[in-house]
Amino acid sequence: MAKITLDEAQTEAKSLRKKLDKWAEDYYSKDAPEVEDHVYDQNYNRLLELEAEFPEIVTPDSITQRVGGQVNSDFSKVEHEIPMLSMGDVFSKEELKEFDQRMQKLVGHPVAYNVELKIDGLSLSLEYTDGKLTRASTRGNGSIGEDVTANARYIKDIPQVLPEKITTEVRGECYMSKEAFASLNKERDEKGEAVFANPRNAAAGSLRQLNAQVTKKRDLSTFIYTWVNPPKDITSQHQAIQEMSKLGFHTNQTGKKLSSMDEVFDFIDEYTKKRDSLAYGIDGIVLKVDELSLQQELGNTVKVPRWEIAYKFPPEEQETVVRDIEWTVGRTGVVTPTAVMDPVQLAGTTVSRAVLHNADLLKQKDVRIGDTVLLHKAGDIIPEISKVILSKRPKDSKPYEIPTLCPSCGQELVHLEGEVALRCINPSCPAQVEEGIIHFASRTAMDITGLGPKIVKQLIAKDLVHNVADLYHLTAEDLSQLDHFKEKSINNLLTAIENSKKNSVELLITGLGIDHVGAKAAKLIAQKFKNLSKIMTLGVQELAAIDTIGMTIAQSMTTYFAQDSAKELIEDLKNSGVNMQYLGEDEPEAVPDNFFKEKTVVLTGKLAHFTRSEFTRQLQERGAKVTGSVSKKTDYVIYGEDAGSKYAKAEKLGIPLLTEEEAIAQLK
Repeated sequence: MAKITLDEAQTEAKSLRKKLDKWAEDYYSKDAPEVEDHVYDQNYNRLLELEAEFPEIVTPDSITQRVGGQVNSDFSKVEHEIPMLSMGDVFSKEELKEFDQRMQKLVGHPVAYNVELKIDGLSLSLEYTDGKLTRASTRGNGSIGEDVTANARYIKDIPQVLPEKITTEVRGECYMSKEAFASLNKERDEKGEAVFANPRNAAAGSLRQLNAQVTKKRDLSTFIYTWVNPPKDITSQHQAIQEMSKLGFHTNQTGKKLSSMDEVFDFIDEYTKKRDSLAYGIDGIVLKVDELSLQQELGNTVKVPRWEIAYKFPPEEQETVVRDIEWTVGRTGVVTPTAVMDPVQLAGTTVSRAVLHNADLLKQKDVRIGDTVLLHKAGDIIPEISKVILSKRPKDSKPYEIPTLCPSCGQELVHLEGEVALRCINPSCPAQVEEGIIHFASRTAMDITGLGPKIVKQLIAKDLVHNVADLYHLTAEDLSQLDHFKEKSINNLLTAIENSKKNSVELLITGLGIDHVGAKAAKLIAQKFKNLSKIMTLGVQELAAIDTIGMTIAQSMTTYFAQDSAKELIEDLKNSGVNMQYLGEDEPEAVPDNFFKEKTVVLTGKLAHFTRSEFTRQLQERGAKVTGSVSKKTDYVIYGEDAGSKYAKAEKLGIPLLTEEEAIAQLK
């Protein structure tokens, strides 16, 4: 550190604390980070340096003396009997060597570490009384967190009842997978809602919901890695992980007990390469002294345990130049800007486009054509502009002008109250019609094979369709006007359109593209009320009375069907022979809460107590879904003797493994 005076250090530290407090509030309390993690870390470490050099400038309220964020929410507060501390961070292998040398000096001999992936999520505590989940809470400021029990009950991999009647507490990370994050942001973007910056903030924003039904709709997961009060026969961290897995907790099985720093560095190198291919986000590697008695001996500082450290991955960013900003119109009318840039390699792929989401974000980042920008991948998935490099901005640069007219139909764009997006509200907008028909024909809706985006674009351009009902009036002569459409293509598409008339009505409801009404909600409504004529007459309260159908979906449905244009569309579809009835199974009887309810289970190996079909039936009666292959969506793999590739794949993916006997104990 360059020599500075006490006064200069005091002034700089005060400025840093103000910035860091603001950034921490955005990150922890609002789930909306203003800066990238590495920017926060750089400023935080600079404050640590200043306070180490000048101890007299340390203040009790300095962020370096606190854990996590302040607790200013409407949730009930939870006091942690044993504080939920942060972890110290290092950013180089040299600093890890120093940590190891410090440990050896403190305990007087070489130390073995349990080396684990640092999951990018939200810290979570789970408390059980006599084997039943009684409370779930966030870390908060380390001493006081938020009670999120009602929400945690909707996270599928959190066991509600343990196989043993023990009173205990475990801790871990609540996270959102990369796939769920991308899906959620896409959905929010299409609705004109603000998107989440990364999976960690998406998980936090989903768990910290006063309406637990919102949490239920979000695909959250957990990795449990700390046993606060383990039984006396558990003496190490790696043993604790294995035993927690046997109790039904979702633990990450990639961790290893390692005895040398060379092994640790090999592990870091391995997962630096693998991190992009993982189903969940990681932002580093954690070293924990493996022996629990040594952890106790080493103890904690005011903020962090002395026996663990987090190695943070360096940020992967690339410089590129913005050449254009394109605006596209979605099927709900939301108009989205996308930066078009010089191609660069980022996280293993070539990137030349980055969605800017909405006009407000474009203004906030002040991105202009010709700007040199830093590009990264949010959550290792979605290309995102971190910031503009102002020192490289062209001298003749001018602020980008936000369009006022729809790029598709030319109608004036509006900024609806409560939305961050610009929206075209012209129902005849060609881009919206095009997107709406593409959605209608998609696999999750009416599943019209062969009716892809290119064909839809041609049908609209040739004035053959103006809405989804027009699809059912197409003739062979109409389709012969399309490029490269001969007799076979024409017959195949007409057959697919004809077959779609026989679909169960929930697919039609999904295909209509009603705001907030996805495939699951459409099926629940159709299953309850059986036909579309009845559904169109329902009031908000009748729809909202269905379990998991909230007021937002109910209001959207009733608003849609109140429109004359919607009634005319449905009448046209009905006259064309499109089925309006529910053809699926009746509502299943409610299954009482149990260990396997709503879990996806795979059976493998030779079973001793049941045949495969008997065990499958036992599981299905308890609300489980039994599948034949292991995937990241599998909750448990139950195994007998000679378990083979399915067992190995479950281990690789970190999926909990249950012996046949352990699973039988959960059937009672």
